Amino acid sequence: MIIISALAVLVGGFLGGCGRFALTRILPSPTCTFAANITGAAVAGVAYGYAAHTQAPEYLLPLLAAGLAGGLSTWSTLAKELGEMIKAKRWWRLARYLFWTIGIGIVVAWRGAWVGSLLA
Repeated sequence: MIIISALAVLVGGFLGGCGRFALTRILPSPTCTFAANITGAAVAGVAYGYAAHTQAPEYLLPLLAAGLAGGLSTWSTLAKELGEMIKAKRWWRLARYLFWTIGIGIVVAWRGAWVGSLLA
C-alpha cells in the first residue's frame, strides 16, 4: 500500500503544481501565492474531513492533502516574498500578509474539514 500512497502523492503533486503554474499566469505576486496557499488549505481540510468520516480509499488523503494541496501551496515562495518585504523594510505589509495568510489559512482548513465531513 506504500507504493500506491507514494504514487498518489506524486499524481496529486503534479496536478497541484499544474494548478499553481496556472495561477502564476492569472494573478500577480503575492496575490498568486496567497490564493494558492488558501486554496491548498481548503483542499487539505476538505480531504481530511472527508477521510476522517468515511471509509475512503487509503490513497485519497495522500492524493489530495499531501499531493494536490502540497503541490498547489507554496510556502517557499511565501518565505521569499516575506524576505523581500523585510529587505524593503515594508513592516506593515509583511505583518498584514503573514497575519492574513496564516489566519485565513487556518480558518479555511478548519471549515474545509467541516465541509468534508458533510460530504461523507
